[in-house]
Amino acid sequence: MTELGRPARDRAGELGTDLTVGADAVGSSLALVKSAGRVLQILEMFDEIQREARVSEIAERLNFPQSSTSVLLKCLAQMGYLDYDAGSRSFLPSPRVALLGAWLDKGPVRDGSLVRMLEHLSERTGGTVILAARNAIFSQYVHVLQARTAMRFHVPTGTRRLVVWSATGTALLADSPDAEISPLVRRTNAEAMAEQPPIQVAAVMANLARVRRDGHFFSRGLVTPGAGSIAVPLPKRIDRKGRPLAVAISGLVDEFERREAHIVATIQDAIARFLVHMD
Repeated sequence: MTELGRPARDRAGELGTDLTVGADAVGSSLALVKSAGRVLQILEMFDEIQREARVSEIAERLNFPQSSTSVLLKCLAQMGYLDYDAGSRSFLPSPRVALLGAWLDKGPVRDGSLVRMLEHLSERTGGTVILAARNAIFSQYVHVLQARTAMRFHVPTGTRRLVVWSATGTALLADSPDAEISPLVRRTNAEAMAEQPPIQVAAVMANLARVRRDGHFFSRGLVTPGAGSIAVPLPKRIDRKGRPLAVAISGLVDEFERREAHIVATIQDAIARFLVHMD
């Protein structure tokens, strides 16, 4: 379900109305260790806002108690993961954070071309830009650039959607053998929360046929009523282990109905422009 959120500032500092989308529509059977989970949420928040922030703002954005947020931020600063500016009483991730994971990839992730592509798509489409990867029965949003439009769906980094029943998930499964789909649907139906209606294999196969034929998948309210999402599989070998990735642009479904061809062409052009050397 969506709900009308409070006005929020995007990366450009403009005020807009967010339609807040739950970070994990199917729930989770795993209880996060609070401190570890909060550290990652803090780092993801900085990745989203891309500027310094004070304790009070961080606590409000993440709905954390301010006292424990202050203690956690001071701990991260002592460990060298955050820089603290006493003048503005604000925190900012340090270069140590920027270097984490740099050893994992020597391609477009490390050289920045993948992020530049996502920023290019954000500027050209104005929609929410999502980079997704497979995580068991889920498609997980590993990087999100929030929409620049006044009316938008706010989708947090880390959001998970069922891989067999979402735009990004369908794109991620585009190259999967057909023989793997039926067992994956059965597992999903067994593990998803009770309120999730059973998913039919035939419907999933029909969606996969569309993305394989057209090169993209357009979800019309498949997960969130009123939301549209156009997802495209990314070229292989972006991740050195060959794990599939997908990019999606999300927004209001009525608007995306009119702009589908333009959005698809923009995504395909961006892939060719920024990631062509990966083919």
